[in-house]
Amino acid sequence: MKEAIKFSIQSLLSRKDGNVSGPMSPTLFAKEMAQSAGFKYNRLARVWFEDDRINQCKEDGGLTGHDTLIIGAVYTNDVWLSLWVDSGVGGMPIAMAYQSDREIQITPVYKEAKYARKLTEQEIREIFDCVFLDTNQINIKQE
Repeated sequence: MKEAIKFSIQSLLSRKDGNVSGPMSPTLFAKEMAQSAGFKYNRLARVWFEDDRINQCKEDGGLTGHDTLIIGAVYTNDVWLSLWVDSGVGGMPIAMAYQSDREIQITPVYKEAKYARKLTEQEIREIFDCVFLDTNQINIKQE
């Protein structure tokens, strides 16, 4: 049996004096992707993988430092999550899902992407399920 993927999730948004902010690069990336794809979000998190090859390209004898981000929205009656690769000069959507139906839609562009190691559909499901089971881990932190 294949070993479960090892990962952790780091919420990136925080609220101070009523203002929501986050680290510049992932926050700008999320805003840019939301504007270009026409969606709204209120959650942003980084996914850290034990396997550092995931969603990385081989470059100059090493691996790139691309971020894997969760851009999502928590509503009163549902949760929407999308998974992205932030390559610094653009990005790639990996997949999205709603908590209400748990149906994962993996993007064709991710299926065709050439990374040192891509996430499988089961691994994407594990990431989404982890968040759906405890949405507090992507909550906006109070400072």
